[in-house]
Order: sequence, then structure tokens, then C-alpha cells
Amino acid sequence: MRTDDPAVAEIIDFISAEVGVDSSLLTPDTPVSELGISSLDLIETIFKLEGRFGIEIPNDGPLNGTDVTVGTLADHVATLIHAKQAGSA
Repeated sequence: MRTDDPAVAEIIDFISAEVGVDSSLLTPDTPVSELGISSLDLIETIFKLEGRFGIEIPNDGPLNGTDVTVGTLADHVATLIHAKQAGSA
């Protein structure tokens, strides 16, 4: 998880607010399942992230599965945000 990336910080804050967990407790290796996020909740959170950042997160990417970590989620979303910004520049 790129902690020096402002997009990652914003994503972590978003996830923190969604699950009601202090952002300082969200480490790159924290499984989202430990945050009380079920598979269905993860899908809902992904939809909310798509809406918040105006991106589309593919269903078959690294977020498909039960072992998704906070770092994987944040890095993947940040990559999509940066790609979108590069495309519109």
C-alpha cells in the first residue's frame, strides 16, 4: 500500500468511514473480512468506491475472492484513479 499516495489516504479514509473502524487500524495486510466486511459488503463497498471516484472496478481483478486485504483494495482503486486521471489529462 503506497502510504505516500494521497489517493490511497483518501481511499483508506473512505473505507474507515464505511466500516466504522479508525483508519490507523487499517494496515496493508489487514484482511477486509476482519473488518466485518462480508463478500456482499465488499461488493457494496466496491460500488460505493466506484461512485465516489468515478471509476469502474472490474469483477475479475484482484478484488475477486475472499482473501482481499486493505492494501490490495487501496492499491487497486488508486491505480484505477490514476489511470483515469492520466486519461483525462
